[in-house]
Amino acid sequence: MKKALTLVSILLLSTIVFAQVDLTVGTDAEETSNFSSKLGEIGIGFIKEGTREVGNVQWQPDFKLGPVRLGFDVNYPLGEKKPIGYENIVLRYMEYDDGMRGLRYGVLDSVTWGHGLLMKNYSTRISGPITLNNEQLGLLGYYDFEKVVTRGMWTKTGVYALRLEEKVNPWLTLGQSYIGDSDGVLIPGTGIIQKVGGVGIDATVPLPWNFQGYAEWARLIQYGSGLSTGIGWDYDMMIAKADFIAEYRLLDRNFVPGYYGPDYETDPVNLASVEATTSNKNGYLIQMRANVLELAQASLAYENYNNSNATVNGKLAGKIGDKITVSGYYDQPNFVDFRSLTLEQGAIIGGYVAYKVNLFTTVITHYKKAYNQSTGQVEESQYYELRFSL
Repeated sequence: MKKALTLVSILLLSTIVFAQVDLTVGTDAEETSNFSSKLGEIGIGFIKEGTREVGNVQWQPDFKLGPVRLGFDVNYPLGEKKPIGYENIVLRYMEYDDGMRGLRYGVLDSVTWGHGLLMKNYSTRISGPITLNNEQLGLLGYYDFEKVVTRGMWTKTGVYALRLEEKVNPWLTLGQSYIGDSDGVLIPGTGIIQKVGGVGIDATVPLPWNFQGYAEWARLIQYGSGLSTGIGWDYDMMIAKADFIAEYRLLDRNFVPGYYGPDYETDPVNLASVEATTSNKNGYLIQMRANVLELAQASLAYENYNNSNATVNGKLAGKIGDKITVSGYYDQPNFVDFRSLTLEQGAIIGGYVAYKVNLFTTVITHYKKAYNQSTGQVEESQYYELRFSL
């Protein structure tokens, strides 16, 4: 314990001394770039996952030099019962982006290809721990040739994707996507490795008043196809941002929209079961999101298909006064006609509450409850931390 306290003291001292550094490099104004480092995020916490409990000291530095950014986590355990996947040094991201081309290596979140019929909100956060580890990393890059944009992705779990977007004229943009998985995913409770690739094409046209119309077709290779057509809208009022989509879908019995989704790595859909228990599905999706002055955020998605119950996914976050921030979510990403809403069948609930003690100190409680396919049980995870920001 004395060793842990010594480490905390050193980290706190380094944070106080080096919390923010800004340097100017070069003499010519056009060649000048700013280097900044933020070494001020330190957390002292407690992680509980199933029967494993451990204290944790975490340091989260970030660096930026022009278009280059780097961030990583340094974890120091205070105990022996570390959660599965706990690592001492984790690369959160290493990124270059100059507006015309970019490449990111790190944790990938909310990756959507086209309008989401094939891949929607895919994430590399693949394992149970509330904290990150180095198995949750991938490459995501793009190159903008003005009229044509190419995109590519690769993850440490074997998922790879390519996309080409062509601006045919000011009134039409076409997209083509391909997604594959070199080693597939394990279907919980079956022992089956499911390897599926997918292709898709889409077209987008601008409409008045910030609306856009679109159509998208996608196919899961050796399985079914889906077709969607819809309308989208987004608006930035400075004090508030909002967006909305409404689309109608025609789906084969063995096609699952957004198959490569946020829980693809942890709880994939069993396509053989889908094909055996469902029929062709027609239905619609409505999704709304809003953000008001960064004080409150909300999102809601509603799906309804023929011969199937409706599904709802939602998230809420907001600030209560000057000191309290709360966030919560419920996520069941797949149709309820072949999956229930229970945690045993893939639903996830979670959130956090943060209390700002003073300008430099925040107490945070994280909570997550989800099915762990490794143990075959629903497990709760809690992470309590005292975070210093200087």
